[in-house]
Amino acid sequence: MRVLANTDKGLVREQNEDYYYISNENENFSLYMLADGMGGYNGGEVASKLAIEAASRYIEAHFNESGHDKEIILELIRSAIDYANEVVFEKANTSDELRGMGTTLEICLIYNNRAYIGHIGDSRIYRIRDKFMRKLTTDHSYVESLVKGGTITKEEAKHHPKKNMLMKALRLRGNS
Repeated sequence: MRVLANTDKGLVREQNEDYYYISNENENFSLYMLADGMGGYNGGEVASKLAIEAASRYIEAHFNESGHDKEIILELIRSAIDYANEVVFEKANTSDELRGMGTTLEICLIYNNRAYIGHIGDSRIYRIRDKFMRKLTTDHSYVESLVKGGTITKEEAKHHPKKNMLMKALRLRGNS
Protein backbone atom coordinates (compact mmCIF):
# COMPACT_ATOMS: atom_id res chain seq x y z
CA MET A 1 0.00 0.00 0.00
CA ARG A 2 1.25 3.47 -0.87
CA VAL A 3 0.31 6.37 1.41
CA LEU A 4 0.62 10.02 0.45
CA ALA A 5 -0.21 13.12 2.45
CA ASN A 6 -0.29 16.77 1.51
CA THR A 7 -1.92 19.80 3.05
CA ASP A 8 -2.66 23.24 1.71
CA LYS A 9 -4.10 26.32 3.35
CA GLY A 10 -6.27 26.94 0.31
CA LEU A 11 -7.16 30.25 -1.25
CA VAL A 12 -9.17 31.76 1.61
CA ARG A 13 -7.36 30.99 4.88
CA GLU A 14 -4.31 32.82 6.21
CA GLN A 15 -2.85 29.68 7.78
CA ASN A 16 -3.06 25.95 7.29
CA GLU A 17 -5.38 24.30 9.83
CA ASP A 18 -4.78 20.73 8.61
CA TYR A 19 -2.93 18.10 10.61
CA TYR A 20 -2.27 14.47 9.75
CA TYR A 21 -0.72 11.37 11.25
CA ILE A 22 0.73 8.32 9.52
CA SER A 23 1.90 5.36 11.55
CA ASN A 24 2.55 2.12 9.77
CA GLU A 25 5.46 1.18 11.98
CA ASN A 26 3.33 -0.73 14.50
CA GLU A 27 3.62 -4.47 13.87
CA ASN A 28 -0.06 -5.06 14.71
CA PHE A 29 -1.83 -2.35 12.74
CA SER A 30 -1.40 0.75 10.60
CA LEU A 31 -3.03 4.02 11.58
CA TYR A 32 -3.78 7.00 9.35
CA MET A 33 -5.52 10.21 10.46
CA LEU A 34 -6.49 13.58 9.06
CA ALA A 35 -7.98 16.58 10.82
CA ASP A 36 -9.00 19.89 9.29
CA GLY A 37 -9.46 22.73 11.75
CA MET A 38 -12.69 24.56 11.21
CA GLY A 39 -12.05 27.77 9.33
CA GLY A 40 -13.76 30.78 10.75
CA TYR A 41 -13.44 29.45 14.27
CA ASN A 42 -10.76 30.33 16.77
CA GLY A 43 -7.93 27.89 17.09
CA GLY A 44 -8.72 25.53 14.20
CA GLU A 45 -5.06 24.64 13.90
CA VAL A 46 -4.94 23.92 17.64
CA ALA A 47 -8.07 21.75 17.47
CA SER A 48 -6.81 19.66 14.55
CA LYS A 49 -3.44 18.95 16.19
CA LEU A 50 -5.03 18.14 19.56
CA ALA A 51 -7.58 15.79 17.99
CA ILE A 52 -4.93 13.83 16.08
CA GLU A 53 -2.59 13.60 19.06
CA ALA A 54 -5.37 12.51 21.43
CA ALA A 55 -6.96 9.95 19.08
CA SER A 56 -3.66 8.39 18.01
CA ARG A 57 -2.46 8.09 21.62
CA TYR A 58 -5.77 6.54 22.63
CA ILE A 59 -5.78 3.92 19.88
CA GLU A 60 -2.12 3.02 20.31
CA ALA A 61 -2.55 2.70 24.08
CA HIS A 62 -5.70 0.55 23.95
CA PHE A 63 -5.41 -1.58 20.79
CA ASN A 64 -3.47 -4.47 22.30
CA GLU A 65 -5.56 -4.70 25.47
CA SER A 66 -8.82 -5.35 23.63
CA GLY A 67 -10.03 -8.06 21.29
CA HIS A 68 -9.58 -7.60 17.59
CA ASP A 69 -12.90 -8.46 16.01
CA LYS A 70 -14.73 -5.91 13.85
CA GLU A 71 -17.08 -4.54 16.52
CA ILE A 72 -14.36 -4.15 19.14
CA ILE A 73 -12.08 -2.29 16.71
CA LEU A 74 -14.93 0.00 15.62
CA GLU A 75 -15.76 0.68 19.28
CA LEU A 76 -12.09 1.50 19.91
CA ILE A 77 -12.23 4.06 17.08
CA ARG A 78 -15.51 5.54 18.41
CA SER A 79 -13.96 5.82 21.87
CA ALA A 80 -10.87 7.51 20.40
CA ILE A 81 -13.11 10.06 18.68
CA ASP A 82 -15.01 10.66 21.93
CA TYR A 83 -11.72 11.09 23.77
CA ALA A 84 -10.40 13.53 21.15
CA ASN A 85 -13.67 15.45 21.41
CA GLU A 86 -13.23 15.77 25.18
CA VAL A 87 -9.64 16.97 24.77
CA VAL A 88 -10.64 19.61 22.19
CA PHE A 89 -13.66 20.70 24.26
CA GLU A 90 -11.63 21.06 27.44
CA LYS A 91 -8.87 23.04 25.69
CA ALA A 92 -11.47 25.31 24.06
CA ASN A 93 -12.67 26.30 27.51
CA THR A 94 -9.23 27.39 28.71
CA SER A 95 -9.25 30.77 26.95
CA ASP A 96 -11.50 33.14 25.06
CA GLU A 97 -9.31 32.98 21.94
CA LEU A 98 -9.85 29.19 21.68
CA ARG A 99 -13.53 29.15 22.60
CA GLY A 100 -15.55 27.62 19.77
CA MET A 101 -12.60 25.96 18.05
CA GLY A 102 -13.36 22.76 16.17
CA THR A 103 -12.07 20.25 13.66
CA THR A 104 -13.03 17.38 11.42
CA LEU A 105 -11.42 14.01 12.12
CA GLU A 106 -10.81 11.03 9.84
CA ILE A 107 -9.37 7.78 11.19
CA CYS A 108 -8.38 4.73 9.14
CA LEU A 109 -7.01 1.77 11.09
CA ILE A 110 -5.80 -1.16 9.02
CA TYR A 111 -5.61 -4.54 10.73
CA ASN A 112 -5.32 -7.93 9.02
CA ASN A 113 -5.78 -6.30 5.59
CA ARG A 114 -9.11 -4.73 6.60
CA ALA A 115 -9.75 -1.01 6.92
CA TYR A 116 -11.77 0.30 9.87
CA ILE A 117 -12.94 3.91 9.54
CA GLY A 118 -13.97 6.63 11.97
CA HIS A 119 -15.28 9.87 10.52
CA ILE A 120 -16.71 13.15 11.72
CA GLY A 121 -17.13 16.31 9.66
CA ASP A 122 -16.71 16.96 5.95
CA SER A 123 -13.19 15.72 5.30
CA ARG A 124 -13.29 12.51 3.31
CA ILE A 125 -11.76 9.08 3.00
CA TYR A 126 -11.41 7.54 -0.45
CA ARG A 127 -10.22 4.15 -1.61
CA ILE A 128 -8.30 3.97 -4.87
CA ARG A 129 -8.09 0.53 -6.42
CA ASP A 130 -7.34 -0.35 -10.04
CA LYS A 131 -7.46 3.35 -11.00
CA PHE A 132 -11.00 3.64 -9.60
CA MET A 133 -11.65 6.07 -6.75
CA ARG A 134 -14.56 5.46 -4.37
CA LYS A 135 -15.64 7.79 -1.57
CA LEU A 136 -16.05 5.79 1.66
CA THR A 137 -17.48 8.49 3.93
CA THR A 138 -20.49 10.80 3.85
CA ASP A 139 -20.09 14.46 4.77
CA HIS A 140 -21.68 15.57 8.02
CA SER A 141 -22.76 18.87 6.49
CA TYR A 142 -25.99 20.79 6.15
CA VAL A 143 -25.76 20.73 2.35
CA GLU A 144 -25.18 16.95 2.30
CA SER A 145 -28.36 16.52 4.33
CA LEU A 146 -30.22 18.63 1.74
CA VAL A 147 -28.86 16.46 -1.10
CA LYS A 148 -29.76 13.24 0.72
CA GLY A 149 -33.26 14.59 1.38
CA GLY A 150 -33.73 15.49 -2.28
CA THR A 151 -34.11 19.22 -1.55
CA ILE A 152 -31.18 20.18 -3.79
CA THR A 153 -29.03 18.44 -6.40
CA LYS A 154 -25.32 17.62 -6.09
CA GLU A 155 -24.65 20.36 -8.63
CA GLU A 156 -26.60 22.92 -6.57
CA ALA A 157 -24.69 21.81 -3.47
CA LYS A 158 -21.39 22.92 -5.01
CA HIS A 159 -22.52 26.56 -4.97
CA HIS A 160 -24.86 26.58 -1.97
CA PRO A 161 -24.21 29.52 0.42
CA LYS A 162 -24.07 27.13 3.41
CA LYS A 163 -21.87 24.48 1.77
CA ASN A 164 -19.30 24.71 4.58
CA MET A 165 -21.76 24.46 7.48
CA LEU A 166 -21.07 21.27 9.47
CA MET A 167 -23.67 19.28 11.34
CA LYS A 168 -21.00 17.32 13.26
CA ALA A 169 -17.44 18.20 14.27
CA LEU A 170 -15.18 17.82 17.28
CA ARG A 171 -15.93 20.68 19.63
CA LEU A 172 -19.13 20.05 21.54
CA ARG A 173 -19.78 17.38 24.12
CA GLY A 174 -21.69 14.42 22.80
CA ASN A 175 -21.67 15.19 19.07
CA SER A 176 -19.52 12.34 17.82
